[in-house]
Amino acid sequence: MFSPSVKKIPAPLIAIITATVLFGSATPVLKILVSGMTPLVLLGLLGIGSCSGVACWWLLSGTRPVTGTCLIPDRREWALFLGTVVVGGLLAPFIQILSLPFTPAATASLLLNFEIVATVLVAFLVFHEPEDRNIGAAIAVILAGSLLLSWNGTSVFDFSPGAAGIILAGFFWGLDNNFMAHITAFPPEMIGVAKAGFGGCIAWVLVILLHDSLPPWDLAVLALLTGFVSFGLGLVLFIQALRAMGAARAGAVYAAAPFIGCMVSLLVFSEPLDLRFWIALPLFAAGVVIVIWDHWSRESGA
Repeated sequence: MFSPSVKKIPAPLIAIITATVLFGSATPVLKILVSGMTPLVLLGLLGIGSCSGVACWWLLSGTRPVTGTCLIPDRREWALFLGTVVVGGLLAPFIQILSLPFTPAATASLLLNFEIVATVLVAFLVFHEPEDRNIGAAIAVILAGSLLLSWNGTSVFDFSPGAAGIILAGFFWGLDNNFMAHITAFPPEMIGVAKAGFGGCIAWVLVILLHDSLPPWDLAVLALLTGFVSFGLGLVLFIQALRAMGAARAGAVYAAAPFIGCMVSLLVFSEPLDLRFWIALPLFAAGVVIVIWDHWSRESGA
């Protein structure tokens, strides 16, 4: 007889589950925040919160960042590092935040599954990783769901700008994932701080130049807390899980993050969802199940 016990749950599994919940539930919160401030101000506040979360983790844990495998970064490493800082620290989050006001929160959460498609396609086409039929099937169904949700329903070429923006953000997140996966000369903690710091600093410079107004204090505090918890502590937990479990297992669990955001959105918001959403939902679910099954079967030697 086996009795469930919290003590028997491996620490890396707890870390990746927690990170998945934190990241997934952030999308509905961002939907609330972006309605009360400009995207640039929100990006700046999230950057401050994220950097603070990572810094507090380091101070409380008393650990030092682990160095990478390469002592001296070469030109390729610098290019990958700068790519992940610019793409993952500025472009992807800014486009996502900019698109949220025009997209229902539950739909936006589902559309973020396009990150899986982008990650695999970039890995196949740019970094020449071996192709896989199962992942190809997952790409097909997720892509079909993405196109369905982004279509306005009036003509073949009429797509929702908000949904298209979320898909574009997913593409950049997928590109960022590949940059991260091939960096060896920089510790993950340094990359996370650099991404949050760069995006936040650029955002605040633009806020000053454009004279954007600051939000009410309660929304500002909520944005800082979201950055601190979801994108700061969540990032640290995700990095720890990656080290202990490997990218395949951790990534398989993390694939559930968009569905957590979708469920939270359905509970929080009363936005109308048409038939397209309910048709696309099982498509996304099927794609994520295929990805998770493929990762776990490979790791278990099946």
